[in-house]
Amino acid sequence: MGGKSSAPKPDPNIGIAAMKSAQTGEDFLAWMKDQSAISNQWASEDRARYKSVFEPQQDAYIARANAGPDYGKVDADVRRATADVGMQFDAMNDQNERQMASMGVNPASGRFASATRSSALAEAAAKTGAANTTRLASRTAAEGKADAMQANAINLGSGLAVNPATSLGLANGAASSGFSGAMSGYGQQGSLLTSQHNSEMRAWQADQDARASTMSGVGSVVGLGISMLSSKEAKTDKKPARGVLETLKSMPVEDWRYKPGQGDGGRHVGPYAEDFHAATGKGDGKTIPVVDAIGVTMGAVQELAKKVEKMEGRTA
Repeated sequence: MGGKSSAPKPDPNIGIAAMKSAQTGEDFLAWMKDQSAISNQWASEDRARYKSVFEPQQDAYIARANAGPDYGKVDADVRRATADVGMQFDAMNDQNERQMASMGVNPASGRFASATRSSALAEAAAKTGAANTTRLASRTAAEGKADAMQANAINLGSGLAVNPATSLGLANGAASSGFSGAMSGYGQQGSLLTSQHNSEMRAWQADQDARASTMSGVGSVVGLGISMLSSKEAKTDKKPARGVLETLKSMPVEDWRYKPGQGDGGRHVGPYAEDFHAATGKGDGKTIPVVDAIGVTMGAVQELAKKVEKMEGRTA
């Protein structure tokens, strides 16, 4: 049979679309690589600045926090508080002595001594109260400051290298997006090409099935022509076939093979449809009707047999 056994060629736009998709993915990947390089540079700059500027300050701060409260400052605050009280009492005692002297009180008298003792007791009580109050306040402040510094140090450690990490995250995200874009493009290309191949295979299979069905039909027709449809009762407009031997004598009969995709692809012996149609008027010039081919062959054999009989008669 004629016709091609291969599937029709796919639309070239399918391949173009696939290549465009892959190219888009590659372009996106290249662009995201550039973005990733910028983010990585930022991360490197941030890290270098952190190491050279902030880390030394952080280490010094952490060392002070680990040292704990500054109790030496507490003692200094107490000393200053008691000294301030003493200075105040000294000034008050001087004023009292001058006042008592102006009143004619003898410094060696009991009255003067009693006033002096009372002032000393009051001064001692005042210094003790000032020392206790200052110590409590200064100690509380020192310990509170130490606790706050330790908390800050802990928080500081939790937030180390935030900027570099952020920059690296941006870089990694950019690269990941680029890779995903490229893979999506390649995936779309592969999907399109696979779909195209599947379509070609389905078309080829359908063509093979159609050929098999047609060849089966031809076999059925041949069978019908020989065993069923050659009855005299099934035929009309009958007339003798003359000169079929001469027809066959001028008709080329060769050994040949079907071209790829044509017929059954095998090697055969027989005439050509164009010559058969030109000599007998049967067929369409592309195919040879099986019934006509058998009839012409049988008619030629009969005519040849008659010629042989005549030759035998002359010889006898």
